[in-house]
Amino acid sequence: MPELLWLYLTALLYYRTSGSCMALAEALETVSHDRLTRLLQCDWSGQTLLERACCTLFVWERGYLILDDTVIPKPFATAIESLAWVFSSQERKPVYGLSLVLLVWTNGTLRIPLGIRLWRKGEPSKYELAWELLSYARNRLRCCPEYVLFDAWYPAKALLKRIRAYGWYFVCRLKKNRRFSGQAVRAYRRHPYWAATGWLTGGLKVLVVRHGAKYFATNRLTLPAPEVRRLYRFRAQIEEGIRVCKAQLGLTGCQARSERAQLHHMTCCLVAFYVLERERHERRLSIYTLRRRLSFQGHSVVLPALERLRSAA
Repeated sequence: MPELLWLYLTALLYYRTSGSCMALAEALETVSHDRLTRLLQCDWSGQTLLERACCTLFVWERGYLILDDTVIPKPFATAIESLAWVFSSQERKPVYGLSLVLLVWTNGTLRIPLGIRLWRKGEPSKYELAWELLSYARNRLRCCPEYVLFDAWYPAKALLKRIRAYGWYFVCRLKKNRRFSGQAVRAYRRHPYWAATGWLTGGLKVLVVRHGAKYFATNRLTLPAPEVRRLYRFRAQIEEGIRVCKAQLGLTGCQARSERAQLHHMTCCLVAFYVLERERHERRLSIYTLRRRLSFQGHSVVLPALERLRSAA
């Protein structure tokens, strides 16, 4: 791994900063912010770095793939490329910023981001980006998940058919107006708790489970309703991972103007998350406890996972 990239990861892990190149350079005291900015603007593959770091620190096994998207708010920026108004489910309103689609693998304990895609206005939709990430996981990483999990924004007909074509199972939420057996799913039965097998638009046979105001769907028709809800709860793993990257690793802090630099910074944040995830799993700590120790005790807390990346990547 290049020395400058290793320093960048070290700053993200050991220092609580905003995540900008200026703040990281002030924390390190051994490198200028101009060098860090040039690092982000260089022509290197963030996806390749993620893949090598993942293979270095983790061993693949069966688990779950989770799709989700998040917004990197940039409310006061004007010159950053690819900015757009996008709806934020957290803020419950449109936000000016960058929109990312993420794919994460989990076994219920470990969370491993496998890839990110930047949504651009007027270019491929988020469904198509999710499709691209799933194809990458299957064809490049050779993933064989037990289930693919996603919320009510992603069960488009084309995406569901692609998952079925891969021979995978999915568990997802449905919007209440989704057509199920010829009518809106909210009107299928008035009782607030039920499970039924039927057809979605496009000829997809699914099991739909209603639990109060929530509707779940899966193409594994033999699952009991409590198991469907239990599996869907694993989707919260991706939301916690995004929250850690934003609050602890400065995912939203990069002030570089170019799209390439923004994506490279986000990739570095995900690699830093790999290190935290590997270390907290081996030390049997929460990721927040480990982060506090790194902040308060500094380099006296050795991170073997970071050293493995330094020698391997």
